[in-house]
Amino acid sequence: MGVIVAKDGESSDSKVDKIIICNIVLIAVATFGTTLRVFVRVHLGGLGLDDLFCGISWAFLFAQCFISMWMTKYGYGRHYWTIDDVTKGDLFLKLEFATNITYRLGLAAIKIAFCLSYLRIFPGRTFRILCWGLAGFVAVETIVALFVVIFHCSPIHKAWDASGLVEGTCFQLLIFYYISFGIKLATDIALFTLPIPNLIRLKIGLGKRLGLVCMFGLGVFVIITSIVRVTFLNNFNVDISWELVNAMSWSSGEMTIAIVISCIPSLKGLINTQFPRVARLLGLSSIRGSTGRSTYGTTCRRGDDGNPFRKSIRLSGMPSRAKTALDLSPSDSEENILPSPGSTGGIEVRTSVSVHVNRTVSYQSDNTASHPRV
Repeated sequence: MGVIVAKDGESSDSKVDKIIICNIVLIAVATFGTTLRVFVRVHLGGLGLDDLFCGISWAFLFAQCFISMWMTKYGYGRHYWTIDDVTKGDLFLKLEFATNITYRLGLAAIKIAFCLSYLRIFPGRTFRILCWGLAGFVAVETIVALFVVIFHCSPIHKAWDASGLVEGTCFQLLIFYYISFGIKLATDIALFTLPIPNLIRLKIGLGKRLGLVCMFGLGVFVIITSIVRVTFLNNFNVDISWELVNAMSWSSGEMTIAIVISCIPSLKGLINTQFPRVARLLGLSSIRGSTGRSTYGTTCRRGDDGNPFRKSIRLSGMPSRAKTALDLSPSDSEENILPSPGSTGGIEVRTSVSVHVNRTVSYQSDNTASHPRV
């Protein structure tokens, strides 16, 4: 790693406490979001493949944060020259090598989870092709990146050789990091802008439509985090145990934000089902309470192969000869982003319908009796 001369006061510098606190917070936040997502999906629509990939991403995030805290035992968060044991240096570099893999696998998993969620929500052949294409591209890019990271040294174990005694060669990864950042930034932009046209075309109120756009548009925070992370990248060949802290912390933060954003629709579903009063208070649901009128049916709008949303009215319990009046108000609606039990997926917009039934009674007279006829 070269000969480094310590400056006054630098030998006592430490970021260990910040590393521990940061990673514990990230694990707690991601665990809460993932647990909430699983709970809601189990009780409302059942687990899907997108939930599996979200769980995989959480597992890689947990591994990365745990390894980051473990690395502090071997010098991480302190200046490299304070690592006076070659064995500790080897272990530190080996663990750092592992985090490079967990970061890429975890980020790829959550991006694929987003694509699979879109496939459950949005209809349309063209949209589905784009989703599958983006998921496939993310998978291929991740495999290539892993290949570069694993084999950038020959032999491979030279990547964690702190003594410099292992013969072989390694190429600098900085250029690769910048190329990889550009590709990931492009996929992030594509991922979080892909559903917006479909959201804009939804046949719901403007306020709710904007709310859904903003919810899916929270991916901009992932993009911002990725940009901040790249500003801390360098060759890390001088004081790696100290300089790596910011870059690795932002890497874990990027994964955490992506996981949390993917779980936000579950929070809306939980509030709508478990806390309906809170949902109405927050404007998440505008269904009004009972007005004393009989309600016999509901309306449902659902996208079908890219066609405009179709409205159908199902009525039951109606008299055979009756006049009905339907009171259909656009404000009495509720959006379900998560598929409900028995549904086929998609964003469901449910509207309350009040049905007024008026019976018409006529009388037919003869010489002997009057018989009511309905």
